[in-house]
Amino acid sequence: MYLRVLNFKFPNELAKKSVIALTRNTTQDQFKNGLLMRLHADVSQNISVAVLLWRSKKDFEEAYKVFGSKFIADMKELGTIVTINEGPAEVDKAKEIDYSKFNEF
Repeated sequence: MYLRVLNFKFPNELAKKSVIALTRNTTQDQFKNGLLMRLHADVSQNISVAVLLWRSKKDFEEAYKVFGSKFIADMKELGTIVTINEGPAEVDKAKEIDYSKFNEF
């Protein structure tokens, strides 16, 4: 598996709302391309974090060719600072995890 962590620092509330909506819309389409899970958290008034778990680095790289560079350009146009960390991932989960409260696409 492959993990990508995006940290967003927003110049204002409008940029924050726009980026969150764009992130969600963009990643919804990627579930059929190897994206397994997307987590989002507002960690402060002007900072959010998105964590994307991919089936493989290859799946991520193929999806990035299609949507990634445009997505980053859109973020910069809104004045958002994006910091990205990524790498191979190992995932552990609880045996009895209840997915019923998760959004599904």
